[in-house]
Amino acid sequence: MKFPAGFWLIAGLFTLFIFLAARPAAADPIWIEGEQPTHADVLTNGWYDDVKKEGMSGNDWLTHYGDRPGTATYDFQVAKPGPYTFWWRGNVLLAAVDYRLGGGEWTPIQFTDKRGEYMISPKPDHRSLAWVKVGTVTLPQGPNRITFKFHSKISNHGGIDCFLFDDSGFVPSGATRPTATQAPAGPADWFPVVYDTDAFSEKSVIDMSATIDAPAGQHGFLKTAGEHLLFEHDTEPTKFWGCGANLNFGHMSRDQLTQRIRYLRKYGVNMVREHPVQSDLGPLVNGQFDAKRMDDLDWWFAELKKQGIYSTWSVFYGVIVSPDDDYPPVLFNELPVTHKDKNLRSGYGLTNTERGLQDIELKYLTALLNHVNPYTGLRYADDPALAVLEFQNEDCVFFHFPLNELYKGEKFPRHTQRVRHAFFDWALKKYGDEKSLRDAWGGLRKGDSFAQQELELMGAYHLGGDGPLYEFAGQKQRAGDLIAFLTEQQRGYYQRREKEVRELGFKAVTVTTAWRAGGAAADPANLYCDTAADMIDRHNYFGGGAGGHGIAPGEVDNASMLALPGSGLLSMGMYQVAGKPFCSTEWSSMPPNEWKAEAAPLMAFYGMGLQGWDASYHFLNSRAYPGDGWPELSKYVTDTPHYIGQFPALSLAVRRGDIAQAPAAAARQVTIPDLFAGTDPLHQDFTGGGHDVKSLQGQLATPMPVLAIGKVTVGFGDDQPSTVDWAKYWDSSAKLVCSMTGELAWNYGRQVVTVDTPRTQAVVGRAGGQMFKLGAMDVAVTTPFVSLLFTALDGKPIDESKHVLITAMARDRQTNAKYSDDGTKLLAVGGPPLLMEPVQALIRMKGLPPTSVNALDIYGVPTGQSVPLSPDGTFELSGRYRTFYYEILR
Repeated sequence: MKFPAGFWLIAGLFTLFIFLAARPAAADPIWIEGEQPTHADVLTNGWYDDVKKEGMSGNDWLTHYGDRPGTATYDFQVAKPGPYTFWWRGNVLLAAVDYRLGGGEWTPIQFTDKRGEYMISPKPDHRSLAWVKVGTVTLPQGPNRITFKFHSKISNHGGIDCFLFDDSGFVPSGATRPTATQAPAGPADWFPVVYDTDAFSEKSVIDMSATIDAPAGQHGFLKTAGEHLLFEHDTEPTKFWGCGANLNFGHMSRDQLTQRIRYLRKYGVNMVREHPVQSDLGPLVNGQFDAKRMDDLDWWFAELKKQGIYSTWSVFYGVIVSPDDDYPPVLFNELPVTHKDKNLRSGYGLTNTERGLQDIELKYLTALLNHVNPYTGLRYADDPALAVLEFQNEDCVFFHFPLNELYKGEKFPRHTQRVRHAFFDWALKKYGDEKSLRDAWGGLRKGDSFAQQELELMGAYHLGGDGPLYEFAGQKQRAGDLIAFLTEQQRGYYQRREKEVRELGFKAVTVTTAWRAGGAAADPANLYCDTAADMIDRHNYFGGGAGGHGIAPGEVDNASMLALPGSGLLSMGMYQVAGKPFCSTEWSSMPPNEWKAEAAPLMAFYGMGLQGWDASYHFLNSRAYPGDGWPELSKYVTDTPHYIGQFPALSLAVRRGDIAQAPAAAARQVTIPDLFAGTDPLHQDFTGGGHDVKSLQGQLATPMPVLAIGKVTVGFGDDQPSTVDWAKYWDSSAKLVCSMTGELAWNYGRQVVTVDTPRTQAVVGRAGGQMFKLGAMDVAVTTPFVSLLFTALDGKPIDESKHVLITAMARDRQTNAKYSDDGTKLLAVGGPPLLMEPVQALIRMKGLPPTSVNALDIYGVPTGQSVPLSPDGTFELSGRYRTFYYEILR
């Protein structure tokens, strides 16, 4: 878009008034690198820059032999006596390190608060490098001495890189050293973002705690009201903005967990998902839970409840089976060993067809829901803070596992035989005799046997959307019958489980699973099975690249979802069932995708808003504050600015209903007979996609951009389908899709979305060099890719609001990370600290003129820096303020 002739002249003159106050000098910290070994084998590396990812040379590590500990002593001077924060950097994996100040007692270094950990080598190794916040120590003036002692269980093991005593508030990250002053930043300068433990200042503008009612459960049990979720004592539907948040047994102290719960509430989280509960607690032993683990979970649940945070429990991810569970030995021995204890087996996949495994689950659920939490005094079945119960995670009979293995019959021969017998009984009941069955199917196969009373199964990959594939080509009736048989198995299991948990007294919302079929023809039937419980759940991921579940140099899926409306994460909306609530208990756009800042806004504005979804859980929180760099080089991290950093604005917008739900743009209908025709009646193939990514394939009866127009649903029954005239909202020549509500516009030619509602407005995507005229502001963006959110904190329309939060995100990357010129390869991973690209934008507010625009720090606390304002309410955001939060006051 061409800017008005005088716009940049005004902008240029305005920029002349920009200034940046010099940062006051900090006290000089005491910084020590390893230089003084006291043992012939003791040397320290000196500094992070010398550490190579391929591994470290043999003399880089403090060593010890057998029961002979390695020690190192350092002498240093203290100019100013008093308390200092003690930071230590070295190996934290399988290490045991003590320290002694002066002639004091030996004190163990606890590794519970470690930052930026990474493995020294990608090869099998037991060495890592991380910062550890040891605690606060008091140092006297003058000479001081500290001694370290390594006594790890593994000999020749340990290492010190450096350590720091700080009284300036410096937080170390990666190789960054403390400095007394900080040079002024330029408008385009990327800035480091390093979090410490949040002090929860009352001045924080982003603190959403007051918007979350506490304790959880005060409004009664969560129920379904048609397509919505509703507390039994309320009259208006409710929504949940949350994340996965496993307890991570033993990794954090209770003080740290309390901090973590307050942190989640501050950022607007009102629901967390514990996944999977059985893996956390372990199997029942003599009908009892492990007492310590159960106590930890009870305490965690109760503390979440106190802070107004509800719990979702995903109980099983493959039921854990022990020899004591009375599962027939011939079947037990076929189950895969997936645990360190070789006596424990997994029923993943096979649970869907085996009543015996389902009964083992029920025994576990009975003990769990009947357990009285001593911290709340309630059985879990009677506690309204347990809002959602999911029967199993990512498991269904229609997926490649178990169906492919049941077809082959080699891995689980006895289980396969049992399913083949059951299919035979089902088919004989339907057709009456062998001739009728042959006539219906066009003949039988070599693996079919009336004498042995069994019929051959198909693999998931045989169930193509247009009919069976490969050796089963043309046998649609057989494929349809197999789908019908498996539907009875799967749905029967879910219906029985629904009845069983209700008989146990569970009163809140149930979910079956979040999984999909492996073949397109079975996918609608699988979704129909999921309607046996209260709410539909689906998972989806986008982005990522080389490294599996982690980040590594190599290929990057560096596309933007904005290139095609409704694609990527939003495509799971094709699974929304008419009259049922819908949620996503796992989703993320995974690093090192550079455009992942778009993900959370798209989920909030289009998924939770326009589509009317009811609950969102980003995957995965595991910390009490945002992590260091790309935390642990994991692709599944809530605790980073692009996710948790945008939660205050997005959670508030979602929970107070700022974005209107649209009417149905496509209300699709599938009859029950259509489910069993051997083809995909929805023409909606989700079987493609890469690692954890689910994507639509082929020609779709309902194009993905319809998800940007209005609500898309599927119903099961004889109602007539309906659609609106999509062309009224979708200009394919201009590559523009507008929502039926008039609040959202998706320009997929430019790859940018605008949001224009009274209390929330936004520009998300490739906005650089363009001006956007929203209801409450004009925004001219310089930064190539942004997520720029405006939120009225006082509930008034933004042009009248006296308190507006600006959340301004662009790209992030680790220090020294490097991409190829086209962005399709990550050439170097780099390391902490995380660098954020600043959003550069010129903004002119409409309505009441601002009295001030204040830069906030990363905790949302005013920094004392105010952005200069022109008389007409224009101001500039830039890297000069080293932040992504601002507040507008009127």
